[in-house]
Amino acid sequence: MKIVIVGAGAIGRVFGVFLSRGGHEVIFIEIMPDVVEAINRDGVGIMDIDMVDIHEMAFVKARAVADAREIADCDAVILAVKSFDTSAAIHSVVHLVTASSPILSLQTGLGNLEIMEQVVSRENIIGGFTFMAGTALLPGRVKHGGVGTTYIGELDGRITPRIERLRQAFNESGLVAQVVKRIVGRLWSKVIVYSAINSVSAVLRVKNGQLLETMESVTLLKRLIDEGQAVAEAQGIDLVYQDLYELLFSNCERTARNMSSMLQDVINQRRTEVDAQNGGLCRYGSESRVPTTTQQTMFELVRLIERWGQDSYQP
Repeated sequence: MKIVIVGAGAIGRVFGVFLSRGGHEVIFIEIMPDVVEAINRDGVGIMDIDMVDIHEMAFVKARAVADAREIADCDAVILAVKSFDTSAAIHSVVHLVTASSPILSLQTGLGNLEIMEQVVSRENIIGGFTFMAGTALLPGRVKHGGVGTTYIGELDGRITPRIERLRQAFNESGLVAQVVKRIVGRLWSKVIVYSAINSVSAVLRVKNGQLLETMESVTLLKRLIDEGQAVAEAQGIDLVYQDLYELLFSNCERTARNMSSMLQDVINQRRTEVDAQNGGLCRYGSESRVPTTTQQTMFELVRLIERWGQDSYQP
């Protein structure tokens, strides 16, 4: 398959490496010139989380462009940009998205699918999310944090030939992919769990596994989960997962040595996705008149860190 990946961040790079190794043609669309240059010069570099020597990094061939108009057609588009870039990204690839070349969102946040539907037909969108993890290193390089399941699904719940082709392409490339019927509910579940992991780890500046080491942090995580679940129930969302605490604990344990994406953004003084995660839950909570006091507090703390940083104090 000819697969276009919009956004060559950590997750985009990881998926690009696996798909390229699986024999697929991978083209990145990326606005950062140094990343485009590095990928076109060297390919995408990847190293496992256990590796400490950057010279152990393996490079996989790929192509990158800054202008999506350089690409005439493809078999599928993967959207792997931050939530606040969704609108610009979907507008840039509208000419590539058709029923036979659908766009798959692998973003973690609320509101992305709705933004996409304003630009392309809902029938040409595939919902999805992943438990793969990665840390962006130098331009075009990534540290892979371990294989996690990727869930994809048609928004109307149908099992179509095109989604089966995408699942097959993922699995044959070493990506563990499952086609599911209730993708929106599963996406909400991930947002609820990861809005807790991301915001608390970003404020405390700790890796995911450390969040389970104290009663106070676990209590805070559970409170965030409870509020998110209450919002989903008020919105009539079927979360699919029976126990979000178990999903929380298992993901913290599986990615124990990883820094969450939000913590990576804070450390690198980049804008976070807190607005589409904790902020999104707060907005839906307000709409449903469900209290989200803890979610709102974490949202405000992360926004303040974005504004001033944790190292801004000058005695």
